[in-house]
Amino acid sequence: MLSLFNRLCSWLMFIGGFGVIAMMLNIVADVVAKLVWNAPIQGTVEMSSYYYMVALVMLPMAFVEMQDQQISVDLLFNHFPSWLQKLALIFSCLAAAAILAVMSWRTGLDAMRALRVGEVVMGGREVIVWPSRMVLPLGFGLASLAAFLRAVLVLQGQPVTQSELDGGVS
Repeated sequence: MLSLFNRLCSWLMFIGGFGVIAMMLNIVADVVAKLVWNAPIQGTVEMSSYYYMVALVMLPMAFVEMQDQQISVDLLFNHFPSWLQKLALIFSCLAAAAILAVMSWRTGLDAMRALRVGEVVMGGREVIVWPSRMVLPLGFGLASLAAFLRAVLVLQGQPVTQSELDGGVS
């Protein structure tokens, strides 16, 4: 189960990376078209904002959580005794899982509203954006599951912090 979830997270990270490449190619093509033919590609800003950026931020969230690569400040954590480190990790993972679950639920409601009304944005041209709204609850939901799984791993005594995964002692 855990290896399947890790594989899913890796694939979503890979797909999110394509968001960076697609955005770069779209923007370069837009700039070239504007400079060479004085005809920019309509909808580049909207596609970058509503599709590429959403994909590159939201899809890798669970991978980042599972790999303990999120931004963290462990100034005091490293000085805690091991039992307190374990307790702090369990608490922080469960708190993160709960917060991310609420965010998944809330963005899911917004996604369903966007689907129901067929949400579009008007810019250089009309761009359908309701499909990109579906990525937010997916990203938040999988990140919530990843945080919960990390809490379970801590309870089982398995390594979950980057220093433990690298072979160091927490």
